[in-house]
Amino acid sequence: MFGLVILAAASILVLWLSWRIFQGGRALRKRGIRTQARCVNIAGGPNGNNTLTIEFTTDGGQGIRTTVAPFDIPPARVGGLLAVVYDPREPVNVSTPDRVGNGRVALCFVVVSATTLLLSFGLLALSALALVLG
Repeated sequence: MFGLVILAAASILVLWLSWRIFQGGRALRKRGIRTQARCVNIAGGPNGNNTLTIEFTTDGGQGIRTTVAPFDIPPARVGGLLAVVYDPREPVNVSTPDRVGNGRVALCFVVVSATTLLLSFGLLALSALALVLG
């Protein structure tokens, strides 16, 4: 029974994370605006991946400073320009155009984790019922 609780908790976590990834990508696919950003910093991570700090101005004139990651090879050097896509409703939701996928992988994780969660809850309910009935 404890294993089912762990499975349900893991399913909730995976469902939440994959849903957020799917929604963020969906916003970029539906209403994303392409622009040029300037790389202001490159930070290397412990696993060899790089995080870029970028700055750009939205179509509305708002200055944004945020990060994009991970990159094995940075697409720009410090001071260089790179193409980005941002969500005008949430400008810090930004990515490079080649990373705005179709959302299928995240959606698959949503479906699988939701199915696993439902099965876990069903099995937990059956286990509880078996304990009560004896």
